[in-house]
Amino acid sequence: MPLHLYKTCKQGQAPRWFAVHVEFDDDRWSASCREADEGGQEIADSPAIGPKFYGVTAEQAHRKMLEVLENTFDEVQRASARGTM
Repeated sequence: MPLHLYKTCKQGQAPRWFAVHVEFDDDRWSASCREADEGGQEIADSPAIGPKFYGVTAEQAHRKMLEVLENTFDEVQRASARGTM
C-alpha cells in the first residue's frame, strides 16, 4: 500500500506532517489521511483528515486527498513516499 508523507505549514503555527494512504479497495482505489510524525508514523488516536476518497485510479484517489490538505494549509510539501503506485 503506497504511503505518501506531506509536511504542511500554516502561518503562525509549527509544521505538521500527514500520511496519505492509498490502497485498492475491492473495485476502486481509496485514499485516507491521518496526522503523522516526521518519520511517517501515524500519531495514535489522531482523527482522520477528511473522509475517505475514492477514485478509478490510485492517482485520482490520492489527488482528491491532497486537495483537502492544500485547501486546509498555506503550504503543502511532499516529504516522502513508500510503496509504489
